[in-house]
Amino acid sequence: MRLLDVGGPGAVTLRAVGDATGVSAAAPYRHYQDKRALIEALVRANLTYFNAALEKAMREATTPFGALDRLVRAYFDFARRFPVRYRFLLEATHEDSELGAEARETFRAVTAVVREAQAKGELKSGDPQQISALIFGAAYGTADMAQHGGVGGQAREGVVPSAPPDLAPLLLDLLAAPSA
Repeated sequence: MRLLDVGGPGAVTLRAVGDATGVSAAAPYRHYQDKRALIEALVRANLTYFNAALEKAMREATTPFGALDRLVRAYFDFARRFPVRYRFLLEATHEDSELGAEARETFRAVTAVVREAQAKGELKSGDPQQISALIFGAAYGTADMAQHGGVGGQAREGVVPSAPPDLAPLLLDLLAAPSA
């Protein structure tokens, strides 16, 4: 994961994994058929994280909007801290594969929480899929700001971008029903 975070997908090779973990260059080949299998394992580990965040939000929140609040904050935090990983998750949803189906199922769970919050009058009306897409897209933009600095990639060469603002509360305020 650190290789992916620091160097992007090009930095993730089975040889680099071997070097980073202190095992022989051939050892990772015993666990992963190829780079694609390794990347899929990374994506699945992150899907596990998101599924756990969803379960925790549902368990700890007293309302559907409360669960959505916790979940959106977890997504935004993850996107800010791990922008490349978040992009991989979203890209996986477009794949016609078992991994793509798993990623879509994870994101569909958010849409279900959106529907539930709307049914309780806690969230503005509208197409739940579009509201979910707005949430994921805003988190993607947050990831972009974390990776490239500022709005529109205004990072200067040699300057480490400052952390992007936490936009989750603003988005949730915009989506909340007037009475919520």
